[in-house]
Order: sequence, then structure tokens, then C-alpha cells
Amino acid sequence: MTTIVLVAAGGGLAALAQFVFSFALTSRRRLSALNLTASAALGLVFAIDPPEALRSVVAVGFLASVAPMAAVAVVTLRLTRDQQYRSAAAFFVANIVGGIAAVMFGFLAWKSGVTLYHKLV
Repeated sequence: MTTIVLVAAGGGLAALAQFVFSFALTSRRRLSALNLTASAALGLVFAIDPPEALRSVVAVGFLASVAPMAAVAVVTLRLTRDQQYRSAAAFFVANIVGGIAAVMFGFLAWKSGVTLYHKLV
């Protein structure tokens, strides 16, 4: 039950952040930058492997909710409706593939840094 409350608290904070970001994100590039940053941070948090409570609030609650993949879908549909098919496909693929790559980058950046630290020390 505690985990559910923590995820809800993180999701609530993400909803507030998303409300603020919605006024600042007027371009597709800014939306993509937010998605990729949140995805990389998500990979980093899972690589650090914090306690369950912290992971519930930060990773599952906040970061997974603040990455506006619904906004990516809306922008893609708007571009498709305007018959800009190449732009829609490029935007969608860049955010989905880029998001997965960013999660992997965040995870591997932490793991390789820890491994390098242990080899040097």
C-alpha cells in the first residue's frame, strides 16, 4: 500500500510539472528534449538501484509520468492531419527510439562509471 501512495505522490508532482512545462513547450524540439532528458534520468535511477521507496517516487511516479509521450502522440497526429507524413514519422521515431536509447545511455553511463571507478581504485 505504501508503494502505491509513493507512486501517486510522484505522479502528482509530475502532473504539476507537466502543467508548467505545457506552457514552456511550444516547439517539437523542446518536447523531444524533455522526453530524452526524462528517459535518460529514468535509466540513471534504475542503474543506481535506490531503495524501493525512492525508486517508487522518483522513477515510477515522477520520471515515468513527466515524459510526455501522450504529447508526442498528439503532435504526431496533428502533423499527420496536416499531411506532413515525413515530419510525423521522423518526430515519432526520434522520440520513441531516442527515448529507448536515452534510457539505455543513462543506465550504461552509471554502470560504466562505477566499473571504471572500481578499476582505478
